[in-house]
Amino acid sequence: MTKLSILAAVLLCACAGMLPGAGQNPVITTATINSAANQITISGLNLAPATGTPAVGLGNAVLTVVSASATQIVATLPASLAPGSYQLKVLVGTVVARFAVAYGAQGPAGPQGPAGPQGPQGPPGTLTLPYYNNVSSVSDAIQIQQLLATSGGIAGIGGPSGGSLGSGGFGLSGLGGAAGAAGQFGGFGVAGEGGDAGASSAYGGDGGYFRGGGSDSAAVYGGAGIYGQGGDAVAPGLAGSGIESWPGTGPSDNLTYGLAGYFAGSVNVNGNLSKAGGSFVIDHPIDPEHKYLYHSFVESPDMKNIYDGNVVTDSSGAAVVKMPDWFEALNRDFRYQLTAIGQPAQAWVAAKIANGQFVIKTDRPGVEVSWQVTGIRQDAWANAHRIPLEVEKAEADQGHYLHPELFGRGREPDIHELHHPRPAKKQPENNGR
Repeated sequence: MTKLSILAAVLLCACAGMLPGAGQNPVITTATINSAANQITISGLNLAPATGTPAVGLGNAVLTVVSASATQIVATLPASLAPGSYQLKVLVGTVVARFAVAYGAQGPAGPQGPAGPQGPQGPPGTLTLPYYNNVSSVSDAIQIQQLLATSGGIAGIGGPSGGSLGSGGFGLSGLGGAAGAAGQFGGFGVAGEGGDAGASSAYGGDGGYFRGGGSDSAAVYGGAGIYGQGGDAVAPGLAGSGIESWPGTGPSDNLTYGLAGYFAGSVNVNGNLSKAGGSFVIDHPIDPEHKYLYHSFVESPDMKNIYDGNVVTDSSGAAVVKMPDWFEALNRDFRYQLTAIGQPAQAWVAAKIANGQFVIKTDRPGVEVSWQVTGIRQDAWANAHRIPLEVEKAEADQGHYLHPELFGRGREPDIHELHHPRPAKKQPENNGR
């Protein structure tokens, strides 16, 4: 059996082996190639097994280990190593540490990042995968600049589903860093920022574009463009929001631009909808080319439904108003309003709602009456989710406002921003270019 076959067999066993304690996993931090000595020096942690020597592979080649310690390995390179990008593998016991190594002359002319601790820079656009590494840097760990105007910098395609009830793999997966102390916030799993508009009448780019997967089978739904789920919290913590958004700074008409969200289609809210105000807005029915028409929502401290209509009393001055068959199952605590139309007359509710109807009486026959009935919802969902009237703010929110600018505190962050600070605008890095 060749050395390459032996290493492949050992690495296969490593994938199936039991992992050691988290603190004992080997980690490669740097890998420096010395072309003159034809050697590679690997630095890191936990690089030496309890007994024996670590196994080292570079691409498909097995390297000869010259010396090894817990923090450094020196190995001999293959005699005919071609320029390129390679995956470095160090097997310690049953665990493999991996690192990407670039070797050889710099590639074709073009914007290039500086040569890193791995030695001379390899051809542009190459990266050995799978890539595993830890970095400590105040700048981006990986930056890719796409030079073609219509192509993306990074494209991710998830793996296919493994069965009838399985899920396909993620096209792009991100995990934000954990908060390290009280008052700090965890990092973003994925952060995107659209490109600025570079000319008059141009448009800034979207921070992210997501489109759900389609379906060509009966009774199968297409995927969601965005699926968001807030982070869980255990009391006294506060659960995170599935999606939070803010408008860009600058002018806004609160209708077509400068919005925190825009939905081109129907929206369903499976829960309570809370808002500071609300309205419908349409093209003005009299001057649709030049104006909009707004109407405010009707507000109430109750979960109230409103029903109305007109009826004419008969020769005895009575009228029976029939309600839908579901009316009493949906509503309780009925209230009535009556108005006589076209003539002065007295009108009253002669019999309250019972068995799906109520009776109106007038002091003379043939009177048209405009009626209105309100009821408070008593369906199962409403009974389980009553809207509270007055609520104390959480301790952390005491002294803060949803709209601080309306109370002369315009420079303060609002309560939502206190919970989730808005990311600062990202400045592009030139990486020495």
